[in-house]
Amino acid sequence: MGIETLLAAVLAVMLVLTHQRFNRVLFAPSWSVWLYALPLILAIALPLHYDLVLPVFLYMVWMTVSVFWQDYLTFGLLQSYLGRRLPTWGVVASTAVIFWLGHALFIPERFGLANWVPSLAILGLGLALASLRSWLKTLHLILALHLSFYFLFA
Repeated sequence: MGIETLLAAVLAVMLVLTHQRFNRVLFAPSWSVWLYALPLILAIALPLHYDLVLPVFLYMVWMTVSVFWQDYLTFGLLQSYLGRRLPTWGVVASTAVIFWLGHALFIPERFGLANWVPSLAILGLGLALASLRSWLKTLHLILALHLSFYFLFA
C-alpha cells in the first residue's frame, strides 16, 4: 500500500505540473474552497473513532492521495478532455460510466455486477459528482466531500 500511494502521489504531481491550463479552472479560487475545513475537522477527529488495522496517519495519507488521484483523473482531467468533444450530458454520462467501470473492474467483490446495489450506487455517485463538476467547474466540492466520507466512516 505504501508503494502504491507513493506511485499515485508522484503520478498525480506529474499530471498537475503538466496540465496547468486545466488546473486554472479545476483549482480556481471559489467559495467552495472553504469546504476543505470539513475534511480537516474530520481528520482531527479521526483518531477518536478510528478502528482499522493501519496506523491512523498512514490511513489519512493513503486516503488523501487516493481521493485526490481518483478525482483529479476522473472528474478533473477526463471530464475536461471529454468536454472538448461531447455535449454536457455526454460528458456527465461518460464520466460517470468510466468512474463506475473503474470501481467495478478494480474492486469487483464490492462493486461488480454481482453486487448490483453498490454497483448502482457507484454509478449514481459518478453521475452526481460529474454533474457537480460540470456545474461548478472546480474540484473543491468534490474533493472535500469525497475525503470527508473516508474520514467520517473509517
